[in-house]
Amino acid sequence: MSVRRILAKTIDTDLEYEAIGIDLAKNCVSAALLTTDGEVVCIDRLDYSELEKSAQALSSTTFAMEPCTEMNYLVQKLEAWGHRCLVIGGKNVQNYVENHFSGQKTDLNDAQALAFLAQDTQLRTIKAKDVEQQKYASLTTLREQYIKQYRQTIVSLKGICQAWGLNISKGISGKARLKDLIENHAAFPEELKESLVDMVTHAQTAQKALNKITKTLEELAKSDKVCQLIQTIPGLGSICSCRLRATVGDIKRFKSPKDFPAYYGLVPRSIATGHNERKGKITHRGDRTMRSLMVQAAGSLVNMATKGKLKSKQLTKWILKKQKEKMPWGKLVCAVAAKLLRIVRAVLISNKPYNSKIAGVAKCSLPKGS
Repeated sequence: MSVRRILAKTIDTDLEYEAIGIDLAKNCVSAALLTTDGEVVCIDRLDYSELEKSAQALSSTTFAMEPCTEMNYLVQKLEAWGHRCLVIGGKNVQNYVENHFSGQKTDLNDAQALAFLAQDTQLRTIKAKDVEQQKYASLTTLREQYIKQYRQTIVSLKGICQAWGLNISKGISGKARLKDLIENHAAFPEELKESLVDMVTHAQTAQKALNKITKTLEELAKSDKVCQLIQTIPGLGSICSCRLRATVGDIKRFKSPKDFPAYYGLVPRSIATGHNERKGKITHRGDRTMRSLMVQAAGSLVNMATKGKLKSKQLTKWILKKQKEKMPWGKLVCAVAAKLLRIVRAVLISNKPYNSKIAGVAKCSLPKGS
């Protein structure tokens, strides 16, 4: 069937559409609407208010879009109005534009690619977040931002002070006498002192905001069943559990234990040519913040197991075995992080707290009901 491309200014709500591809921008969208007659109606610029008004009047259809900041909020609205929403990875759209539009990347070409990709039943899509997940994700993202601000401010402050002969020792940056040290240091010009004191104030403000958000997350984790289950696993506290709560979604969509760490990019890249196959570095796919938190948790577990302070005997035995095999530190930490994620999947699917006595034991060897 030949495809005819028609330019329009508004969405005709009297027609029925098989799929609607929308390329999201800051203040407007570009849309490509596939009609049941095989025509493609393209709208170059459409305000969000006009899109929402038309979506409420349209009969149920499929909306396809790429992941971006407005995606979750828009998906929640469209699904509430009875539409099906698909979030398609940017790489898939890029490949489609490359193959079908000779690499001519425009907003309308992207929207049309999304509309046609929405009809591909084999395509793996991205799960949009609900309101609860978005709340946890926003809070953990804000926490990471405050950590970044605090570290950058303190490192910059120490560097400037050292350039003027004032060495700030480790641990002193969070104390009130840091301002006194700056004000009493004779080498500083008067014009510089005020700015340095402002930097100290900014660092302390960021630290207070960081502590407040951390406390909020801890309170949320206490009242959330999923977070409580995750926190029974060694090395995973309230921050890790909240970020997992924000990013996991439906745990049953991960059919295999290996799928879960792969979702967070903690599996090695497979490189095969001919009959030769080797493993490369980890893929670094998925949520970067969650991957960073899991690596920190894994590093802590490795240190505890090495010192004999890890209570889980099965995990300790597994970590020490890998160390005897002379596995490098980086690989070991990533392997432990992946193992922790496999344990998270098992705990969430079984809906039972982590049990160190049966961890690492084959399922067929366990008594029924365990």
